[in-house]
Amino acid sequence: MRLFKRSNPPLPAPPVLDRVPEFLAALAELAPMSGCGTYRFDNPDGACRGFVQFCTSPVGAVTIHRLWTPSPGHGNGSLMLQALCDLADIHGVHILLKALPFGAKPYPMSRQLLADWYRRHGFEGTHRRMARTPRAINVLEPA
Repeated sequence: MRLFKRSNPPLPAPPVLDRVPEFLAALAELAPMSGCGTYRFDNPDGACRGFVQFCTSPVGAVTIHRLWTPSPGHGNGSLMLQALCDLADIHGVHILLKALPFGAKPYPMSRQLLADWYRRHGFEGTHRRMARTPRAINVLEPA
């Protein structure tokens, strides 16, 4: 005699579509890899704009380990981050990071100013854990 009715095991969660490889392939066309998960952004004249480096992430997301430019305060970091955000939107990829200043002291930006800078690009959270959800892209059909 059974005291409990046997239930069916729960269905597995549907697989998360991992578009990160497509995101990274598109990024490599825009900013070629320069080793160890680091991508180099160049100006149209070929001068180095800066670098972004990724570390391991959950499925469907990339984690920025470092984003830096040889000449802070000239808009290069904003251009690079906007390109990353645009690619993330196209490919449906989340971007994660910790807003920690990088480079030699004194840092060009404090943790708070750096977190505020990321917030202007759509990131949410505190400097210890920030995330940006991909934005919906409206694709118009050709007429």
